[in-house]
Parts: sequence; structure tokens; C-alpha cells
Amino acid sequence: MKIFKLLLRTTLFLVLMFSLVSGLLAQSAVEGKTLYQANCTSCHAINEKVVGPALKDVHKRREEAWLVKWIRNSQKLIQSGDPVAVQLYKENNESPMTAFEQLSDVQIKSIITYIKSESEAPAKTAVIAGTTAAVGPTDAKESEFTDSINWLLVLISVLLIAVIIYVFGILSKIGDIEGKKTINWNSINSKLMLIFVVVGLLATVWEFMVHGKLTYFNEGSASVHGEEYDNMFMITLVITGVVFIITQILLFWYGFKYKADGKRKALYYPDNHKLELWWTIIPAIVLTVLVIRGLITWTNMTTKPETSSRNIEVFAYQFGWNARYAGTDNKLGRHNFREVGKVNPLGVDTNDANAYDDIVVSELHLEVNQPIEMSFRAKDVIHSAYFPHFRTQMNVVPGLPTRFNFTPSVTTAEMRTKKNDSNFDYILLCNKICGGAHYRMKMKVIVDTKEEYQKWLSTQPALVAGKVSNSPVAMN
Repeated sequence: MKIFKLLLRTTLFLVLMFSLVSGLLAQSAVEGKTLYQANCTSCHAINEKVVGPALKDVHKRREEAWLVKWIRNSQKLIQSGDPVAVQLYKENNESPMTAFEQLSDVQIKSIITYIKSESEAPAKTAVIAGTTAAVGPTDAKESEFTDSINWLLVLISVLLIAVIIYVFGILSKIGDIEGKKTINWNSINSKLMLIFVVVGLLATVWEFMVHGKLTYFNEGSASVHGEEYDNMFMITLVITGVVFIITQILLFWYGFKYKADGKRKALYYPDNHKLELWWTIIPAIVLTVLVIRGLITWTNMTTKPETSSRNIEVFAYQFGWNARYAGTDNKLGRHNFREVGKVNPLGVDTNDANAYDDIVVSELHLEVNQPIEMSFRAKDVIHSAYFPHFRTQMNVVPGLPTRFNFTPSVTTAEMRTKKNDSNFDYILLCNKICGGAHYRMKMKVIVDTKEEYQKWLSTQPALVAGKVSNSPVAMN
């Protein structure tokens, strides 16, 4: 009986420990995913080489302790003479890897745990039940069948066109031999013009109805000025759309009506001053109104911000973003490009007292309904900061600070509810082709309530003179 109780207790203890360890590993992987996306995706991917090598199975190739040292500060490990570190440095064209001094050992290990889980994910998928193995070939056969049908349709279309051209060629030669016209090309072309304009306009309507749902305009703006921007866009679209439809109908209708059939003759004006005056004055007035309205909106976004605006700077580099928040004084410290380097990658002027309480992060948080003065700087090449949901975009130019002002109006949680998408996140993208990994240059943006924002901000360490990190992600 005692042995049975001992075995029972041992079993319960092992089950409890297994559950605890599994829970910790799962939690570690979740935290690792967040840290990985914030710090690693600009240069690395799991299954493919980007700027740096692919990370799949890196936990099998290197010991965890070594990986922690490498991720924290690869240059320090290289300078110590570590043979593996030196070899990796040479294999990657001696491109220095970003240091992450601000990350703890636990955080770095959680990133490694996430990479491990992602590396093993395909293997797990392959062994799920016998039905899973049958899905791949079935999908492949369906794909091959679809491709075959598509190519067959293309071949039939080409053959039909060739046959039509051949038949018309024979009929034309018969007409030449008989000395009479067997094909009235003017009549055919005029009818084709009507068919073309009808099909083209119907295709345009279809495009708006089907693919218009996929645009950002379909879900509405998430900033105050964005509503004005969307309104201007729709007015411009309606005006130009009406003009487009009218001109296209007239263009092809007159091509049909005045075909060379000997029955009608178009009236020719060498010039018509009255007509030219109208089609110059009307577009000039419409365009002037649109441009002035746009200029007013643009001026409000780029001139002096509101006194209550919060000061945030976004720093661009190949291929990532950092955000620097003004501290309690709401004043960003000066920047000095001469100080840009491995120790101070953002070039913050460490001699400026206003910089001491600045906060540097790799994930942008904004407070809803709080005016923002957003400043931009770049380290290397021209980038473009594009916030699609906020209807804002600004070029980020090395040596030329730029800025705009805006007020977010919809929190991330509200937008997730509106879109019925629990995984939705706002995003900052680079809209300039700035290099090989341009497509991966992005930053997560979170719009919080006032309470959530204050809670997040209170957990962020300030930049203090003499304690600047070696990482472009944070300087603590």
C-alpha cells in the first residue's frame, strides 16, 4: 500500500512538473515571438536568408550559452577571439550584427525558444495523422489540373484569334480578286469600339465593387485628419471618375457614329475659342479648389503642432525603425550625426540634458485622441514612413529632419472589434525601395487608451548619460 501511494505521489508530481514546464515553455515562446518580431525580423527570417542568415535549427548548431553571448553583443564576442564568432563574421561579409544589451538572458532565451518552436513546426505538421499526408499530393494534383486548364484556355484563345485573322485574310483576297469589297473594316472597327467601351466600363465597375473592399478606405481612417483625407480622396475620385466615363463614352461613340461610310461627315473646326475657354476655365476652377483644400490640410499636418502635442521621434535605418519618446519634460534631446555609431546608433546628443529622460523603443505606442508631433530622421538612405491606417506618409531623409502632426482616433482594440480580427495590428512601413530587405522594414504600432499608455510608458527605462546601449533598438 505504501509503495502504491509513493508511486501515485511520484506520478502526480511528475505530471505537475511536466505541466509547469510546458506552460513556462509556451509562455517563453509567446514572449520570444514578440521580442523576435520587434528586434530580429528586419534582418532575419526562420527559413530564408535576408540580410543575415536563416535561423532555422540554430539551437542545434550552437550551444544556448554561446547564442546568448552572440545575440547580446556579437562584436564583443568577435573581439574576444572566439573562432566560431570570427568565422560567422567573415562568412557574412563582416557585417556587424546589432547588439541587444538591453535584453536580459531570460528574454534572449525566449527568442531562442521561439526560433526552436518555429524550426520544428513543419516536422510536426508532417506527422499529424494519416490524412495529413494525403493532403499535399491532392492539393498538388488540383493545382496541376488548374494550371493545365488555364494553359488550355490560353491556347484555345490564341488559336481562335489566328483562325479569325486567317479567315479575314482569305475574304480580303477574294474581294481583291473579284474587284469588290467583301469586308467593311470601318464598320467592323466601329462596332468593336462600342463593344470595347461597354466591356471596359463594366470591368471598371466590377473592379471597384470587388477589389474596392480590399483597400484601407473600406475600413475607415484611424486618425482625425484621416477623415478629411478620405473625404478629399473620394471627391477627387468622383469628379475624375465622372469625367473619365463621359469622355470615354464620347470618344468611342463618335468613333462609331462617324465611321467612313459615305453617309455622314464630321463637322471640322480649325479652332473654337469659346469651347477652349470653357474646357480651360472649368478644370482650372475645380483643380484650384481641390489643391487649396489639400494645401490647408497638409499645412495643418506639417506646421506648428498643438501645445498639448506629445513629442515622438521615429528613426529609420536599413532595415528597421526605432522610436524615441520625450520624457517628462516633453522635449526630445538634440541629435548629432557625428555621434552615430555602435555605442550610440541613434546619434542622440549625450551632452544635452533634455536627452537624459528620453525613452527609446522598438515598438511604437500611441495614446488615442492625443495629438502627436512626429519627427523623422534617417541613418543611411532615404526611407518613407507610411502609416496606412492613419493616412500619413513622410519621407525620411538623412541629414534633413522631417515631421508631421496627427491625432489617432481609434484604439487597436476598437479596430480589432470593428474588423472582427483579433490579430489585427496597426503598422509602420517603409514606402521607399531602400535596399534588399526593404519589404521587411516595418514596426508594430499600438494605439492604447490613456490608462494603457501610461501603464506601458511607466515600464520603459529612460536614456541616462553614460549608460547608452550598443543597440539601435534601445539605449538604457
